[in-house]
Amino acid sequence: MKAFASIFIVTLLLFAGCGKSKKQQEAAPAPKVEVDHPQLRTVVYTFEYPGYLQAEQTVNLVARISGYLESFQFTPGQRVREGQTLFVIEPQPYKDKVTQAEANVESSKSKLAYTKASYERMQEAVKTKAVSEIDYLQAQSDYGEAVAAYEDARSQLSLANIDLSYCIVKAPFTGRISRNLVDPGNMVGTDANNSALATIYKDNQMYLYFNMAYPDFAQLPKNTPSALPITIQDVNNPEKTWIAALDYSSPNIDLNTGTLNLRAIARNPNGDLLSGMYVKVIVPYKSVPKAIVIPESSLGTNQGGRYVYLVGADNTVEFRQVKVGVLTPDGMREIIDGLTLEDRYVTKALINVRPGMKIEPIL
Repeated sequence: MKAFASIFIVTLLLFAGCGKSKKQQEAAPAPKVEVDHPQLRTVVYTFEYPGYLQAEQTVNLVARISGYLESFQFTPGQRVREGQTLFVIEPQPYKDKVTQAEANVESSKSKLAYTKASYERMQEAVKTKAVSEIDYLQAQSDYGEAVAAYEDARSQLSLANIDLSYCIVKAPFTGRISRNLVDPGNMVGTDANNSALATIYKDNQMYLYFNMAYPDFAQLPKNTPSALPITIQDVNNPEKTWIAALDYSSPNIDLNTGTLNLRAIARNPNGDLLSGMYVKVIVPYKSVPKAIVIPESSLGTNQGGRYVYLVGADNTVEFRQVKVGVLTPDGMREIIDGLTLEDRYVTKALINVRPGMKIEPIL
């Protein structure tokens, strides 16, 4: 009997405890959860491709004559001006050749004047038969040879002056120059191994080259493709970007890859872009001016795709499957279907809510 009474008391205590817990649960306040409304924004759809940069113009400076390299007059790796003297090849031997050629011109000029006068006299004398026909023909031949010798001497003088000008190697344009490939005191221009002096890059504008799949290329605007604001992004530092304008697309599709080669021009006033630099190319192809967007962090993922938790008028959490679009650079995701501007969605801590749950929304 005592055992029965003890069991009865314990049972009553258990029921009392359960009832108290249930009342405590019912009295617990609804959790506070941050919510927000979707935003409207213009979003841009883009393609991304790897690309590389190349200077607008690249010139390998070479010795066009043979001789000893006297000096170079630039700081390796720095910018040089158009017309600036870069290398000096010993000029004295070529100055002597110019002097010799000038003397030959004067000599041939004098001989030409003599043979011309003699020929003209022979022309008059042969009419009166004062000289033989053979003497006349000889005078005519001498005059012809003198004309040819004079013209040859003039051409040799011109060549000698050209060779002398090659002793001074100047910058063909303003740009950045490499290090000198030959030190002063060495012989240059005797063969291909010692003719290369340096390389100069015209880099105030850079060419951007990349290959694009034809199905992607077909989606680009057809009327004004050159107006596309193509973005160049540093692969090592995504925050560094530059803008380029498309100016060329190949007239054929590569049979092996199914791509077209494209080129864009980018201004490079500060020299930040370097020839040979590999970059990411971002090409816009579609703009949606009034797109609904929410933070990417407010979306969940399941087997059906992407979803959000909405909060109804009675502050009850609802589950909603949505169709998403492009992700913007600042982490906003376009919602193509499933949301309106009037909807309220749970912004974060999705694991703390569930469908049917009552919450206290915080905007």
